[in-house]
Amino acid sequence: MISNAFFHPLAPIPGNKLIASTHLFEGLFFLSGRVHHFFPLAHKLYGKVVRVAPNIVSVADKDMIREILVTTDYPKSAVYQAFDYDGHENLFSARNKSLNKNRRRLVAPAFGLQYLQSLEPLIHKCISSLLQEIDGILDGSRTAKNKTSKALPPGQINIYSFMIRLSLDIIGETIFGQSFEMVKDDAHPVPQQLEKTIKRAMTQALIPWMKYVDPFDSSFLDFGAACVKQRKASGEEGRRADLLQYLIDAQAKEREDSDGESGDEREDMVYGKLTDKVIEVEACVFLIGGADTSSIIMTFTLMFLVKHPDKLSKLRSELDFATATNPYGSLPTYEQIRKLPYLTGCINESMRLNPTITLGIPRDVDEDVVINNYYFPKGTTLFAHPLQLHLSEEYFPQADKYIPERWIPDESPFPPVQDFTYYPFSAGSRNCIGKNLAMMELRLVLAALILTYDMELVPNQREDCVQYLTPSLATGSYIIKMKRRHGAQSSDHRSCVSTY
Repeated sequence: MISNAFFHPLAPIPGNKLIASTHLFEGLFFLSGRVHHFFPLAHKLYGKVVRVAPNIVSVADKDMIREILVTTDYPKSAVYQAFDYDGHENLFSARNKSLNKNRRRLVAPAFGLQYLQSLEPLIHKCISSLLQEIDGILDGSRTAKNKTSKALPPGQINIYSFMIRLSLDIIGETIFGQSFEMVKDDAHPVPQQLEKTIKRAMTQALIPWMKYVDPFDSSFLDFGAACVKQRKASGEEGRRADLLQYLIDAQAKEREDSDGESGDEREDMVYGKLTDKVIEVEACVFLIGGADTSSIIMTFTLMFLVKHPDKLSKLRSELDFATATNPYGSLPTYEQIRKLPYLTGCINESMRLNPTITLGIPRDVDEDVVINNYYFPKGTTLFAHPLQLHLSEEYFPQADKYIPERWIPDESPFPPVQDFTYYPFSAGSRNCIGKNLAMMELRLVLAALILTYDMELVPNQREDCVQYLTPSLATGSYIIKMKRRHGAQSSDHRSCVSTY
């Protein structure tokens, strides 16, 4: 420990010598679910570059983060190995740049705006189910299924619980071709397997030998394998406009272009080819990456809006105007709302204040290097911390305030947001491939809720988070007072078909 603290090549970097001398504190902070409190405190005490473990440095400098993630694009940290599934790298965990590049090339078109348009009816179907459940609870015809919602006073809804369950249903519909029916029943086994898989992976990322104590459980992947097998067996009759179908079609096209040849599966996976196993793994990874992140962003956005009724009213006016010509009771289409500046500003501001990547973005230095006069030997892990940029008065005046107008040049009281100061979906070649789908879901869900219901703040609620992979509310609950807007049609008669 003394050697690590005072004689290690990273010893000159600021930081608490005791904490920096061992991995013990790092592990305790992560396993406590409170590590997102540690990093801001460390940077407040020691500056923009802080050593937090023997070979780990946290970075909150704009130019250095750009260098790490974009310019040099350092490889993903070895900690991502814990997110390999059944020994297979995937788009989330891949450290191999060639594999990542080839895999993204095959998968990226599925997340383009043109293909995503075909998913809109599936998202609308899930939103309609949500509105029906909320209406039922508000009028007393339904009982809340979630245990945290059952004892609420009339007119109060645990919106966080509903956002979690809705996100899972949307992922089920848009990726696997089936709803988990979580909004209605909250009983499907896959979400429970998902939670266990994430906790197991995070534990093994910090304590690698835990993989021998708590080995990989294939039940999560078994679900993906069954979906692939069932879809292929159903042939043309089972075709659906979803991401699983896109991957299966891309696999068929890839094999057709190679004259039907299929080599060794593991070798094919190394080169990024779409084997059945790759499709199973990537589909499950999309579930992990999409469910928790979308639900917490939607919850935080609604939380900020009910705390700022003037901004909620302004957003509702924008949405009312954009959808004024819609048939009575229909849901807004994505084409109607995707370019609305205030809706986008409200979402951006929520992700600035509460990004899903508060743990930082770990990258490994693969050779000795000097960045901004800091020497980092090969093997150093650099945690790029966008949250520190997001909350910096240097880049975001009144950084602790929820001000959606800052994202609208004609309305902003501040200078334009600088490039490379905002990283809600990471950056560089490893940025979030599903960001277009995420923004589509966020816009459609928030627009539907705000157009349908009046919402009010329920005061004196806990808002603290725990975080392992993504943040979650510690209480599992955020309550909003809701009532159907005057003139808004009942969801029993609401169309779930887009009106193009």
